[in-house]
Amino acid sequence: MLAPMPPSLSYEEAATAPTVFITVNACLREAAAVQPGEHVLVHAAAGGVGLAALQVLQHLGAVAVCTAGSPSKRSLLRSLGVSAVVGSRDSMFVGPLAAAGGVDVVLNSLTSPGMVAGSLSVLRRGGRFVEIGKRDIWAPAAMAAERPDVSYSLLAVDFLPDVVVQSALQHVAAGVAAGQ
Repeated sequence: MLAPMPPSLSYEEAATAPTVFITVNACLREAAAVQPGEHVLVHAAAGGVGLAALQVLQHLGAVAVCTAGSPSKRSLLRSLGVSAVVGSRDSMFVGPLAAAGGVDVVLNSLTSPGMVAGSLSVLRRGGRFVEIGKRDIWAPAAMAAERPDVSYSLLAVDFLPDVVVQSALQHVAAGVAAGQ
């Protein structure tokens, strides 16, 4: 699978951008269909997928609500303009996010005990939960039993058909070349 390398990228950037941006686009634009003004909880937001998610959410006009594991990672996110940043090492993020009114979408990659349940507790009625984790994920039946109002998506880019990945790669390359 090939796509032209946008001239604005270094080789290092061009090598790392496709996986995270294909993942984020599939999660936020397709599975969750994020709309302007919606609040999106991005777990582990200082990682590659999280940082890409911040860029896509800004482009979509959505509000990023983020978790990160260390004070330095939370500081990084604040320096990027994210105002709602809480810890991701335990479920203590629930209190502040619930007090702020919750979120419309969860982009989850956390596997520690209580994280999915905590995320569901701040997900607004009729919200969307997109799981990109590889272990300790909830089965669709378990999610439906816990929150039947939630649209639940399991997404793994490495299992997408080649034709879908090729199309997504072209989209990412075009977006980067256009400065998006």
